[in-house]
Amino acid sequence: MTTLQIEPVEEWASESKDLVYAHWQELGRDLDLEIAPDFEKMKILESLGMFKVITAREEGQLVGYLLAVVNTHLHYRTSPPMFIVDAYFISPESRSGTGTKLFLYSESVAKKLGAIKIYASCKVHKDHSKFFNALGYQLSDFAFTKRI
Repeated sequence: MTTLQIEPVEEWASESKDLVYAHWQELGRDLDLEIAPDFEKMKILESLGMFKVITAREEGQLVGYLLAVVNTHLHYRTSPPMFIVDAYFISPESRSGTGTKLFLYSESVAKKLGAIKIYASCKVHKDHSKFFNALGYQLSDFAFTKRI
């Protein structure tokens, strides 16, 4: 059985090293850069109510997570907050339905926080468009990166 919950950054960070590394290995484009999450900055944002860690656990074991910034959008400062997904990952052996549960739970968290819109993305080389479309998300942007 999968349990989903909001967890403190500190708790997630203490257990997430292997999962974060697997995430980086599977999806990362810049594997020459050291994977070094800024847990301190996450904790600061969390203390301001602007960062959420949502976890998926099976029998207490961390199998997935979703990290999100919750804040007013820079373009819409007078509007309610937006829920901006920074990263999400499910361990390969737990993917059968866990991602759907994680996103649906995250939507309920976003609503409780007063967010009016969710921003989420996926890698081009691991396209999750069908998944997002099935959950009612609409393609709105293309993002580009360039090493300089």
